[in-house]
Amino acid sequence: MNNKKKQHLINNEIKAREVRLTDIGIVSFNEALKLAETQNLDLVLMAPNANPPVCKLMNYQKFLYEQGKKEKQKSLELKEIKVGPNTSENDLDYRVKHMCEFLQKGHKVKITMQFKGREMAFVSKGEQLMLNLILKLTDFGTAEAMPKLEGKKMFVNIRPKTKN
Repeated sequence: MNNKKKQHLINNEIKAREVRLTDIGIVSFNEALKLAETQNLDLVLMAPNANPPVCKLMNYQKFLYEQGKKEKQKSLELKEIKVGPNTSENDLDYRVKHMCEFLQKGHKVKITMQFKGREMAFVSKGEQLMLNLILKLTDFGTAEAMPKLEGKKMFVNIRPKTKN
């Protein structure tokens, strides 16, 4: 958290005679600081290179918390695993192991099944295989929807279980 505090100057760390408050306009620094204290908020320097510098009245700890949440949400990746309707059981077990690892790390997993040529006659076999994969992953994640067939591809997204 300390490196984020250095990113923004707050309250008495700001060295300017006048500041531009986002909602009010240009006011003296002392007046802006009094305004922040009366509202139990922090005066945060948002744009130091502007003339006069732009400041905002906000709860700085809450702001840092929200920034941290946004960074965590961005780290969520989508990993894609491709299988076919005739993929062997051994290959499926190997891929399930990798999908479990991805889900434990907090990544979403997209299982894609490509039907080629005459394999389109075995869509029901492919759907059964997808449902079996979803059942094997129930300890680590939940399917967002039933497997969908679009053209010659069937896919399903699995999101990791939330840790309580």
